[in-house]
Amino acid sequence: MPTTREDIWLALSELWLDTEPDAAGLRRIAAVLRDSRLSDAELEAIFFYEVAPVVWLNHWATAGVWAGFEPRWLVAGCRRNQQRGRGHRWLCRLLRRPMTYACAAQWRQIGTELERAASSRAPG
Repeated sequence: MPTTREDIWLALSELWLDTEPDAAGLRRIAAVLRDSRLSDAELEAIFFYEVAPVVWLNHWATAGVWAGFEPRWLVAGCRRNQQRGRGHRWLCRLLRRPMTYACAAQWRQIGTELERAASSRAPG
């Protein structure tokens, strides 16, 4: 079954849970992103402009969500963000650091995993 945008939203949202993802979890998230066949730029836009604005406050909560976000709530929020315009993107750029500070290292690890997978598939 092809990877949907909803699959990407759900996978990326795990980076904002009140638990630290392990290496296997990060590889699983990277696999979902890789299987989507979207460009790195599109995946980055989904991360920063669609998912982060919905879930970022979980990292600032005293007792945040740790088991997983309610999928219908998450998808509805991400879909709204997907349809928003320039003002939303400007606000996300302004709030980028507070929205992603706690998962920036994991996001970089996922990027490294995607690069590694791409280079292993590239013709030699």
